[in-house]
Amino acid sequence: MSYVSLHHIHKTWGNKIALDDISFDVEEGEFIALLGPSGCGKSTMLRTIAGLESADSGAIYFQQSDVTALTPSQRKLSMVFQSYALFPHMSVRENLLFGLRARGEDKRQFASRLADVSRLMELEPLLDRLPSQLSGGQQQRVALGRAVIANNRLCLMDEPLSNLDAKLRQSMRREIRAIQKKLGLTMVYVTHDQTEAMSMADKIILLNDGRIEQHDTPDNLYNNPESIFAAQFIGAPPMNILPLTRRGEHHYLAAMPVPVVEMPGDASLSLGLRAEDIQLTDATQAGLTAQVVSHEYMGADTLVVCSLAGAAEPLTVKVAGMKRFAEGQPVGLQWLTSAQYFFFTTGGKRCYDAEEFCMPSGQRVAV
Repeated sequence: MSYVSLHHIHKTWGNKIALDDISFDVEEGEFIALLGPSGCGKSTMLRTIAGLESADSGAIYFQQSDVTALTPSQRKLSMVFQSYALFPHMSVRENLLFGLRARGEDKRQFASRLADVSRLMELEPLLDRLPSQLSGGQQQRVALGRAVIANNRLCLMDEPLSNLDAKLRQSMRREIRAIQKKLGLTMVYVTHDQTEAMSMADKIILLNDGRIEQHDTPDNLYNNPESIFAAQFIGAPPMNILPLTRRGEHHYLAAMPVPVVEMPGDASLSLGLRAEDIQLTDATQAGLTAQVVSHEYMGADTLVVCSLAGAAEPLTVKVAGMKRFAEGQPVGLQWLTSAQYFFFTTGGKRCYDAEEFCMPSGQRVAV
């Protein structure tokens, strides 16, 4: 059953369209990540769901009830901000209880609710400390605990881990996801970090310039991107996008003598290839060669940037382990045709028809 439902939400800031016809549903107990680059509308969308911003048009429903005109306090939700928003002069205990006191809830339940949340968030030894006496991770736990103690079933989080270091972010991702599952919270989580979205969310809403680019599972976003934007935003390094040259119904990559695909019509196409789907081969045995521009050792992998003769865009290849390459070194490349993605060069949308005109997937293409 849908817990949150947005219908045709529009929001502008002057001449800037912040949210452009946004519609989606969030099921009860689902973890949804709002993902996208800075300025794409993620936080505006979250604040509109919370009631901190008003939509110019459209409607928002919580459990089939229209909440579009309700104030934030009437919407019965919790929110965790990027800045944590803790009161510096209050102890952890008082920060956790502040919302309950402000709403005039039954004081007889304070002790039990505080004990439950403190145990769940591992804050019991810290209850008498001030926020200034806590680490970043501990402050984040207090902010999350304050959201949990309210007993609201909907929790909104606005880039809550962006102020933490990489190691702490990883552990906090696991903790937040575990708490969300344990309590059955419906969670909408804003992030610009694809790792957070991919590792935590049941579904990801990928935003681009105020519009929903793709609403899908992490698996489908990676393996079945619907546009060049989605293909390059999800995955590290970004998917290689190589414009093809059209001659009649045939589309060629760089100086390849054999067309990559035959496609009726006059549309220009681009070829998409994941770096991990490309293999390096002996240049003397390859149909065409590329030259190494640079390489980066990343620990588990080495990223090799190659220049293809006749292609304006470089190509990145991911190879396992530590490998060394000389600048200008010739290499051959190959990949399974099943690893190829095709996009319309104009507009960037996926061209599924072109993928049906490729060679059988068991064959390899040599570059």
